[in-house]
Amino acid sequence: MPKPPIQRRRGRHSAKPQGPSLPKDPMEVTIFGIGTKGDGMGKDDTGHGYYVPYSAEGDVLKVRITGKRENDYVGEISEIITPSEHRIEAPCPHYTKCGGCNLQHIDPETYAQWKSHKVADILKRSQISINLDKPVLVGPNCRRRASFAVMKKGKKIIFGFNAKGSHRIEEIDHCLLLTDPLNALISALRDLMPLIMKREGRGDIIVNYPGEAADIVLALPGPMELKAHQHLVTFAEKHNIGRLSWQQDGKGTPETIIQRCAVTTQFGDALVELPTSPFLQPSKEGEVALVDFALSALRNEKKILDLYAGCGSFTFALAKVGIVHAVESHAPALKALELSAGRAGLGGRITTEVRDLDRQPLMGKELSKFDAILFDPPRAGAREQARFLAESNIPVIIAISCNPATFGRDAVALIEGGYTLERVMPVDQFTWSDHVEVAAIFRKAPK
Repeated sequence: MPKPPIQRRRGRHSAKPQGPSLPKDPMEVTIFGIGTKGDGMGKDDTGHGYYVPYSAEGDVLKVRITGKRENDYVGEISEIITPSEHRIEAPCPHYTKCGGCNLQHIDPETYAQWKSHKVADILKRSQISINLDKPVLVGPNCRRRASFAVMKKGKKIIFGFNAKGSHRIEEIDHCLLLTDPLNALISALRDLMPLIMKREGRGDIIVNYPGEAADIVLALPGPMELKAHQHLVTFAEKHNIGRLSWQQDGKGTPETIIQRCAVTTQFGDALVELPTSPFLQPSKEGEVALVDFALSALRNEKKILDLYAGCGSFTFALAKVGIVHAVESHAPALKALELSAGRAGLGGRITTEVRDLDRQPLMGKELSKFDAILFDPPRAGAREQARFLAESNIPVIIAISCNPATFGRDAVALIEGGYTLERVMPVDQFTWSDHVEVAAIFRKAPK
């Protein structure tokens, strides 16, 4: 009688083909530049490429290899053999642990040059060549908003910032980037967590401190328990919190729990009452620099279109020189803008429109009535809207962008449509990080 065929179990013991193993011994690497993500780019004596975080141009390092990025190795510094002349001691004790900064170890002059070079290199990839304005460096102690991470496991609660490249949370007592009022809330928020966070899990505490009072969203696991309310009332009164909101599991619209007073900020001559979790420029200093740049582009333009207007970061300043139509998809932000315009006596100079510009961009005749346009889109840029702006004959377009890559794409559309890129100014509101903002002016000669 023939034996039955052997039944082999599939899947459990099958192994995926393994790639070549990484070198185990540290390699000697010389860093020749800093890449767009802030990592040092280096080579060993065989010419193999490396990406090494927290390194500086000119460093000679022993590098322990931890992975690969395409054909190059990724590594971490195990020894600094010869430090770069551009290397300085990082001022923050949490540096390399907290995920917020990755360029504190580079001297200020080299750091500023790198921010400009990053913008220039991205534009060059889009075949745009222009001499950049001197970068605006906002500096530390200026950030007025922060997102803190919190985790509860058993009875233990950890509060701080997300660590670099992991799910770990780095506990902090002070951040060099934050304003003094925001820093003063860190220990108070840490002490608050055991009183209100009763479920295990992770959450976020989003704090905006735009003016006289703070706005806090508690994005925590589960619903708010009844006992937590009194703790929150006491906390709000003690620490000058204008509004406290709860966002269950970090999903949906935050529910306002306590509103002690209006959360306001000053845009131009208008005091604007802000909605929950408003979009604001990270710093007042950066906001002023961007507004001044935008106003410098205007000559005699009197009909101005403000796209992606938010709560009016630019709208109220533009209304000093012309009639402004503000367009924004987030209805609460636009409502705040509209009400503040009325209270400031600017109702006749500012009109508003709720509109999703990605799905329904302004085009043709809608654009032709304006003399100037400012657009300040999110990180994804304004692909659809830029296409129709390029087809218009509006004399001046001002672009504000938090992402040089998508700015480069939108700039190409405008240039191909006949616009001349007149000025580009880097703005560094994300101090010691690899992020940089861009402000630009485009002009088109009348036909």
